[in-house]
Amino acid sequence: MPQCPPGSFSYTVRPGDNFWTLAWRFGTTPQAIARANPGVNSWSLRIGQTLCIPGWSPWVTPPQGRCPQGWEPYRIQPGDTLGNIAWERQTTVANLLRVNPVNPNNLRIGQIICVPAR
Repeated sequence: MPQCPPGSFSYTVRPGDNFWTLAWRFGTTPQAIARANPGVNSWSLRIGQTLCIPGWSPWVTPPQGRCPQGWEPYRIQPGDTLGNIAWERQTTVANLLRVNPVNPNNLRIGQIICVPAR
């Protein structure tokens, strides 16, 4: 398994993955993924192969896995959007994105983000 540089996370290739689909899924670019994985050909990925994806893992809270003071972890539920979470927590989507480096169009059920504490 490669040691991923700071500001990236490891990802295990699944059927149908290529740099374009991964970039869309994780809110980055195919070029950034290629730079993080020198010598890897996007079109000949192997299932089970480990790649480094630039950005923060979508399954972990922000850097260092901790929420800032005054914020708490929240697990994404079916039907959640950043808009309804922001409304429920009396904040804005922009404020949620400031704390959570996530792709707002690709939230995953079970994903952990930080929200203002109640």
